[in-house]
Amino acid sequence: MKTLLALALLLFTCSAPARDVGIFNGAGVCPGCAEAVAAFFDPQRDTVQYLNESNLDSARLKRISLYVQPGGSDDIDETLDALRPAQIQALRRFVADGGGYLGICAGAYLAARYSSAADKKPAYGLIALPELNAETASAKPSLLPIRWGGRERMAYNQSGPHMGKTPPPGASVLARYRDTRRIAALSVPYGRGKVVLIGPHLEADASWYREDGLSLAHGLNQDLFRQALSSFPD
Repeated sequence: MKTLLALALLLFTCSAPARDVGIFNGAGVCPGCAEAVAAFFDPQRDTVQYLNESNLDSARLKRISLYVQPGGSDDIDETLDALRPAQIQALRRFVADGGGYLGICAGAYLAARYSSAADKKPAYGLIALPELNAETASAKPSLLPIRWGGRERMAYNQSGPHMGKTPPPGASVLARYRDTRRIAALSVPYGRGKVVLIGPHLEADASWYREDGLSLAHGLNQDLFRQALSSFPD
């Protein structure tokens, strides 16, 4: 039996596609957030590089298939002010040409057309929503009930955004916040590429919960985060 299990694990590992991933770890990214995402990739198979405002350009984007914008500060302008318009345009072209964009919490906010619709300050513009807003008024970490694929989970949230109740054209809803029915995660095409936005921190490990005094009784949600990663083409 142990031999069969080992063989099954080996076959699964060998069949898992290698990935070329770029994770932004520059201005506005919270300490440890980029590394938390990197932990989901196999260092023996996947190529992971960290990008920032100094090295993000078209040449580096051509070397990856998936770009990840992790969680960050409460002010996404920290990231936007550090990037040149040409760098944001290069990111848009990367996705439009077939790349993947995964935005988590602050990374989801950044995907909207504006950081502030009232001020008309441009953001990444990868989704047909003018601006995203926080699901809760409090910035304190908490557990929020979400429904993902018919299953209810308690998800780690810290100022995570919602995406309204009605998805933008072409989008698929992955999860909703249970109490408000607003969208917590979605997938939407952008040109030939794909954008996945997630409000809560499904990538959070047990250390996040312990540090913020949150109960682990309901378990983690890293399996859902792996589902989100597996939805991107190789």
